[in-house]
Amino acid sequence: MCVYIWVCMYFCCSPNNMTRSMVMYQFIEDERVRNVTMRKRKASLMKKMNELKILCDVDACLVMYETDDSPPDVWPSPSEAHRVIQRFNKSPMWSPNALQDHSAYLEKQIAKMKKQLAKEKEKNMKHLMVKCLFDENALSEVNNQEVLDGVRSAIDSEIEAIDDMIKEAQEKAKKKMVFRTFF
Repeated sequence: MCVYIWVCMYFCCSPNNMTRSMVMYQFIEDERVRNVTMRKRKASLMKKMNELKILCDVDACLVMYETDDSPPDVWPSPSEAHRVIQRFNKSPMWSPNALQDHSAYLEKQIAKMKKQLAKEKEKNMKHLMVKCLFDENALSEVNNQEVLDGVRSAIDSEIEAIDDMIKEAQEKAKKKMVFRTFF
């Protein structure tokens, strides 16, 4: 699996006023300047990787392919890079089962949003039900059968919950009475 990261712009300090200004990255046309920039930035990147490895005590490697057919630049060594890449591939986080494509991600997000929508609808129905208890004209404005069915369902579920609480209280009362008869 390859991940391509494109950086569009960065902030840098202007020598005149030392404020940050946006600089657009673009392809360097002059081959000599491009090669010098590549050499400097590659050295800087390898230095940063070394600092990260030392300061944070992490396994890190860098494999960089240039545009021509030359062999890749590997840091710190090909064997160490191979070991780190193998460790990365064995990680359960990066197993093929854990990876998902864009459509699978969207399906999960849609399912999550549907659950959230159902919770909000239930909350709204309970709110409307409570409103109906205190205002007898609350449903007179509602002409949607789905909303009325939702309110009826919310009322039914509340009645069930109250019935369960009554049964629970009655069972506790019976247990207390049985306990009192023995002592």
